[in-house]
Amino acid sequence: MTLKLYKNAQIYQSRNIRKRLKEMPKVICVSPAYNEEKTVAKAVQAALKYSEGVIVVDDGSTDSTYEEAKKAGATVVRHYRNLGKGAALKTGFKAALKTGADIVIVLDADLQHNPEEIPKLLKTMESENADIVVGSRFLGVIKGMPRMRILSNKLTTIILRLYFKLPVTDSQSGFRAYKRHVLEQVEFSAPRFSAETEILIDAHRKGFRISETKIQTIYGEEKSKMRNFEDTIRWIWDVDKQLIKKLIYKRGYSNKSSPNR
Repeated sequence: MTLKLYKNAQIYQSRNIRKRLKEMPKVICVSPAYNEEKTVAKAVQAALKYSEGVIVVDDGSTDSTYEEAKKAGATVVRHYRNLGKGAALKTGFKAALKTGADIVIVLDADLQHNPEEIPKLLKTMESENADIVVGSRFLGVIKGMPRMRILSNKLTTIILRLYFKLPVTDSQSGFRAYKRHVLEQVEFSAPRFSAETEILIDAHRKGFRISETKIQTIYGEEKSKMRNFEDTIRWIWDVDKQLIKKLIYKRGYSNKSSPNR
């Protein structure tokens, strides 16, 4: 009798565990990578502790990024030539949604984002009922970030706040969490780094809630793939296109709203 009760209790407990697991959101990490053979394995292994899978998008690497990511346990999708971060994000989002992901975490494979901070993004998403959470390096003390990168980031952030009312302090941070329905609806076409800004602008336009959480500033021996002057100019051009879209949308909306005379 005692043994039977014990077995029944075990069955009940395992059912409850399975039920709780089903109710938990499925978290998948996406990591765009270009020539990151030295760091990608560490990034994958750390991210796997906080997710059900890591998808590395090898964006035309010429080193052993693909092999190192595979060995570390990632699902690796390969671009056979370098297409840019925006293109890598598109590929990664598509692959993550196919797995049934409820939340997609994006982090760099060069360890400039600390995977141990993934829980902070998830906690903020839950506590603030956010659709997107951006990890901001500017909510704390900035250490080690190159001056030109700080200047570039502050300039782009001011432009976004001024013209699009975007509630962010770190417009260039790629460490983010997205809910599934956001990725199913946002549109972006920029192939390089400005794609991340385009995503925020479109998400804000569509009424999604954007929050931030403080993250570490990590700059080691690795160099950022972002080229400050060239990419900032390209960013301004892409944002100008978004501003034109905004003006066209407003004009079209006001024309629809106005009564016929």
